Amino acid sequence: MSVERFRAVVGSNRAFAQAVSQFEQDVARNPEAQDLTVLYRSAVTAALDGNTDLVSFACGYSLCLGEIRSRTDDGFSVWARSFGDGNTPPVYAFATAEYTLGRNLHSGRFVFSTDPAANGITTQ
Repeated sequence: MSVERFRAVVGSNRAFAQAVSQFEQDVARNPEAQDLTVLYRSAVTAALDGNTDLVSFACGYSLCLGEIRSRTDDGFSVWARSFGDGNTPPVYAFATAEYTLGRNLHSGRFVFSTDPAANGITTQ
């Protein structure tokens, strides 16, 4: 995935919702994507704490993406560290973007690869 594509998807509410929807459609049609979603959703939710909630999450064939909401400034970054340090299934590339939605409400969107052949985020 390119940095430009990542920014375009996570930086737009509409593009992000469309990407999640597309991944959910992939999951519905593919047992392998269903298995990946269950496996990685478990790891994503295990890293949540009392100040963070999973808003959306889906996996496609080789990428997963989601959104975490937090009631603290550093909630998403704490979640990301916990997810990265936890006993998770393999993650080969991980990119995040954080946004302030309002007072005491923050959002973090993330994309990661589940495919060892797709192990980086590139610039073009």
